[in-house]
Amino acid sequence: MTFPDSTPRLLVVTPTLGETPLIEQTVRGVAALRLPLLHVLAAPASRIGELKSRFPGTLVVADAGRAGGVYGAINAGLAAVPSGWDWFTYINDDDLLLPGFETLYARHMLLPGRPAVGYGDVALMREDGSVLSRITTERTPSWIPALLQQGISPLMQQGTIFRRDVVERLGAFDLRYRLCADLDFWLRALTSGFGFRHHAVTVAGFRLRSGQLSSDTRLTEREQEAIVASLLPARVAPVVRILAKCRYRLLNLPRYVERARMGGLRTSYALLASGAVPTK
Repeated sequence: MTFPDSTPRLLVVTPTLGETPLIEQTVRGVAALRLPLLHVLAAPASRIGELKSRFPGTLVVADAGRAGGVYGAINAGLAAVPSGWDWFTYINDDDLLLPGFETLYARHMLLPGRPAVGYGDVALMREDGSVLSRITTERTPSWIPALLQQGISPLMQQGTIFRRDVVERLGAFDLRYRLCADLDFWLRALTSGFGFRHHAVTVAGFRLRSGQLSSDTRLTEREQEAIVASLLPARVAPVVRILAKCRYRLLNLPRYVERARMGGLRTSYALLASGAVPTK
C-alpha cells in the first residue's frame, strides 16, 4: 500500500516502564507501518537513555511518574509533541498495531469529512502472540450507549484513531481512572457529538498476560459504571436496551464461537481475570 505525501501524519504514543521484552515487538509493529508517523515512548526518567539507544527511530520522553500511571504517561507523550501531527492513537508496550491498521488508516482518510474517530477489530492474543479470537465489537456507534448502560463496553482502544481536534477538545486522559480512562476519553468524544466510524478489519492485538492491570476486573467494572453514569445519565429506553443487546450478541456470534473453540466458554472478564488462556 502506497500513501501520498499529503497523507495526514499520525502520532503513536506508547506508555512503558521499559521492562517488558514484548516492547521490541510493539515498536517493530509500529515501525513496519508504511505511514507518516511519529512514535513516542513515554517512560520513567531513569530508562530514557537506555530506550533511546534501543529504539533510535522513536522519540523517548519522561512519563508523569509512578502516580500518573499508564494514562499519565500518555498525557506526557501528547504534551511532548504539541504540533506536527493530525491524528493520534496509543498502543501499550505489550500490545500490537497490526498490518490491518494501515488499511483502516487508508480507508478512513478517504471518507468524506474524515469522521473524528475511527476504530476496527482487535484480536485477543495469548502472551506468545497466537490469536484466541476477535474481541466483540459494535459496528454501529448509535447503539453504543444502550450497550454501555448494560455493562457492555463494545469498543477497544487498541488501533482507535482520534482526529487532532478531538484531542484538543477533550484535553488529557482523566487520571481519576486507573484502568478505564480510555473509555472515558472516547465516550466523551461520542457524547460531544464527534463522528465515529467502524472499519471491518483487524487493526490491533491485545495480549492476555498474567499480572496485567486489566486483570483487576472488579476495579474495571466500578470505573466503567462511574464513567457511564457520569456521561450517559439519561437512561436508554428498556426496549432499546434489549434490542441493542440481542443485536450485539447475534452479530458477534461468530466471535463467541471462535473464543469457545480456542479457550473454552469464558466471558471477557473471566479471561482478563485469569490473565492467561490455554495454549493450542
